[in-house]
Amino acid sequence: MKVYLVGGAVRDELLSIEVLEKDWVVVGSTEEGLIEEGYKKIGRDFPVFLHPETKEEYALARKERKSGTGHKGFEFVFDPSVSLEEDLLRRDLTINAIAKDENGNLIDPYGGIEDIKNRKLKKVSSAFSEDPLRVLRVARFAAKLNHLDFFIEEETLSEMKMISRSGEIKTLSKERVWMETQKALATQRPQEYFRILEKSEALKELSEDLNPNYRSLQNASSNVDDQAIRWAALVSGNTNLVEINTAFNAPNEFGEIAIICGHFINFNEDELNAENLLNLILQTDLLRKPDRFFKAYRASNFVCKSEWLDEEQWKIVNDLIVKVKVDEDEKVGKIIAKKLHQDRLISLENFLKNL
Repeated sequence: MKVYLVGGAVRDELLSIEVLEKDWVVVGSTEEGLIEEGYKKIGRDFPVFLHPETKEEYALARKERKSGTGHKGFEFVFDPSVSLEEDLLRRDLTINAIAKDENGNLIDPYGGIEDIKNRKLKKVSSAFSEDPLRVLRVARFAAKLNHLDFFIEEETLSEMKMISRSGEIKTLSKERVWMETQKALATQRPQEYFRILEKSEALKELSEDLNPNYRSLQNASSNVDDQAIRWAALVSGNTNLVEINTAFNAPNEFGEIAIICGHFINFNEDELNAENLLNLILQTDLLRKPDRFFKAYRASNFVCKSEWLDEEQWKIVNDLIVKVKVDEDEKVGKIIAKKLHQDRLISLENFLKNL
């Protein structure tokens, strides 16, 4: 049995990027052999095992054959005769098809080291086109490595377009789409992910509704790491946010922040008065969910700088509204609600007079 470090850990080490996780491939062994040595099996579609001490992931070397449509339409072979080169051949990009043995020697059968030197994202083999997920993965790597001047080789980009035109992008699960998208949102230049999806014609397969706001996303990603704020900046200006959030399987919080960001943008275009101010507060549920409110406010400022209130003034407004209490002398529900609304308006009017 031989064990090799593979994939992103080797790539990032060669690029002097912090290695966050390590993946290993095992050649010349079986499921039973690893289990006997104390490894714990966790993979369902194919055998992946956790090391008994480090808890890092170890996978048996495997070959695969296309047997159906989509990302999961494959049959796998895991017997001990599968070589390291055969395992690396099934990977997406040459820069991800480099291995390192226990002595630190690099095994690079497909020219990944040269492509790292040339800053090239290049498919390993013709099998690249069999898996639609690779379009999203390459787009994510383009975003991750854009600051190092990596580019996608023309033939690989052409294959990505071919995959998009085949319709197989639509077979990807919503969970996998969001997994890749969220990882891309965490990169230094997430706008590159969406640009590549658009250039490869995959974006319209994922969502015909999204018109990406690249400028606002770039502004946001240059200033904050929060992925929800970045997402809100990206989708700002679109009117069909519910459909877009659903298409990408964005978490509820991300979708809500994006929608509230839109309310802020509209508010900035209205007259600043107590009625409009209170309407926005109630519409966005500031009193119950202030953290969500302020994330949306920050996102909106990467779209268009607020001309009315800054964040500290919004905090003052929140405190003022919280302090307005229900009139306990009133007994009728409608009258109580009307009186509370009037008292809040008066408080906001006094605040605006002193701005």
